[in-house]
Amino acid sequence: MFSQLHALPNSFLKDELKQNGIVADAPELIQSESVLTELNFALSPVLHEGKLQPYGFMVFGDRSVPGIKRICDRKFVSLADARRVADGFHSFSIFKHGEYGGVLLLEQAARDELRLVQLQQEFRTVICTTDTSGVTKIFCNAGVLIHQYRSWQRKPSVTVALQSICRCVPQADPEILRDLLELCFHDLSPRKIGATLVWCLTEPTDEEMENMRPNFNLEEIEAKIGDGRSVAVLRHLLTYSDGATIVDPEARAIGIGAQLKYSDKSKLLIEARAGTRHTSAQRFSYDYPNVVVFVVSSDGPVTVFSDGMSVTDLQTYSTKRLELNENDALLEDAGVSPALQQCVVQAVTNCSRFRKEKWSKRVRNQRIYSVLFAVIWFIQPSVLTWISSLLRS
Repeated sequence: MFSQLHALPNSFLKDELKQNGIVADAPELIQSESVLTELNFALSPVLHEGKLQPYGFMVFGDRSVPGIKRICDRKFVSLADARRVADGFHSFSIFKHGEYGGVLLLEQAARDELRLVQLQQEFRTVICTTDTSGVTKIFCNAGVLIHQYRSWQRKPSVTVALQSICRCVPQADPEILRDLLELCFHDLSPRKIGATLVWCLTEPTDEEMENMRPNFNLEEIEAKIGDGRSVAVLRHLLTYSDGATIVDPEARAIGIGAQLKYSDKSKLLIEARAGTRHTSAQRFSYDYPNVVVFVVSSDGPVTVFSDGMSVTDLQTYSTKRLELNENDALLEDAGVSPALQQCVVQAVTNCSRFRKEKWSKRVRNQRIYSVLFAVIWFIQPSVLTWISSLLRS
């Protein structure tokens, strides 16, 4: 049995995107009513026998993508059929100049965030996917925008961090640096895999190797950062290993399980941080200026150290939202009675109690929201913006 979570009116969704700054990052989403409708569909996934159906679509701009035909095949089917075929991994509905244009079938599936980021850069497009847990991600030039439970989060593009690190470490190879940042922020971080990667900008001396000698040698495996198969091997090893991973100047991982040894001087000059992984990484980078150390926290944030300093931090953060006092002023301007205001607040509070529970209750939550919106729409249309902010609070 198929059913779809109730979608919001397009006008309401458009206001939500503007309030959260999504429009500034991906203006293509609201430039066409058909694309906005498709985003609304992705945010309200189809439920079949208790399972959410994944979905994905792409929005192409005016620029053509060279070589796109070599890595995918295009099929012309109806939009209704495309919504059943496009799973956001192997296939995507496509929109160009605001109009639906068929389905793209990829030769190689984009099964993870890292591959989708690379695909967005390669196609120069906006990609939207909804997975089986109901999380929607929008991949654009500004980074990754994440939607869950009517709340939005933003993962910034690694390009900004890349520029910051290159200013501090001008001898670093930008291509290898980007591969390392993408591995940490878009592969290890989403999976909550804690790790430390030490990138040697020059061939390490015997003394340096003695202070970061790995307990598991990877030279025979030839695992290279940026290579798809190597990334899968490294991910598996890092998931079940402690210690640092050593990367040579050519981006080859030469070993894992290294215990970083730092001097008494660095211990004296650099205070201990919240975690031992960050502390040892920062002190080690002070002792050895020819390395850049990447630290991935098990809860997601990525920190990069050079010369004993943190040169960049990458993390997911919530988008800006309206303050409640602004919404109260909106209610007063709209002439909403205190009784109606109290009723709406209580209804929204009751809906919010289901947010972190199982998807069966999440579905009920979405339906309660939709009924509430429909009632308020007929009573007082101007209240909708206020309710939206309350739901995200």
